[in-house]
Amino acid sequence: MSRAYSLRVEGKDYVVEILELGGNKFKVKVGDRELIVELLPTITRPSTPIAPVSRPPEVPEVKEVVREEVKAPQPLGNVEVVTSPVPGKVVRVIANVGDVVDERTAILILESMKMELEIYATCPGKLKEVKVGPGDSVNVGDILAVIERPR
Repeated sequence: MSRAYSLRVEGKDYVVEILELGGNKFKVKVGDRELIVELLPTITRPSTPIAPVSRPPEVPEVKEVVREEVKAPQPLGNVEVVTSPVPGKVVRVIANVGDVVDERTAILILESMKMELEIYATCPGKLKEVKVGPGDSVNVGDILAVIERPR
């Protein structure tokens, strides 16, 4: 499952989805653009002081990991994602795509630690997409639904 993050860059809101591929590689999706990125190991500093040297140590060459030019993300419009607040299993989807929802509208029910939790819409609008179904397992931050705000 991917995780979603809401970002605000220079006053514009974006939704970024990140999917871990394994081996420090991730698929990052912003709007229509998808990039495969790799996390590089950090350079650790020794905890004990070392003797001074006459010349500075050589710094390893930094290799470019992303081979595609990264441009500024495009705004996704008037959408907001509903994410899972807890790890759990989807018991039932209550709302349907196209339903008009607000903060009092339950979208689905999650089971977590033998408790059932109603997950509500995060804003008023129209339910554009439900990304999970009954029986699906979710983690904290996984996208459950997408709501299109009124214009």
